[in-house]
Amino acid sequence: MNKFTYNYDSDGKISDAQVGLYGNDSDGEYVSCNLTIKADELGKDKTFDNVTISDVLNLAKVKALKYLQPDDKKAANTTTTTDKQA
Repeated sequence: MNKFTYNYDSDGKISDAQVGLYGNDSDGEYVSCNLTIKADELGKDKTFDNVTISDVLNLAKVKALKYLQPDDKKAANTTTTTDKQA
């Protein structure tokens, strides 16, 4: 995690959290994303007042993985090309 910010509504309640995630490997490849975790994503009877930053971070990781590993309904469009030699 390289960013964590709460946003507040006009009543002073936390409306969402902005979470920045970054990761890289030894080959120089990396992934970077900024996600918004909204109050309704926290779970039943949970608010930003009764969850930890680690809880929000875990939700952000799950949300990021959904972008990287879409479900079958959103399967990536792939094309297969074969070259035939004469």
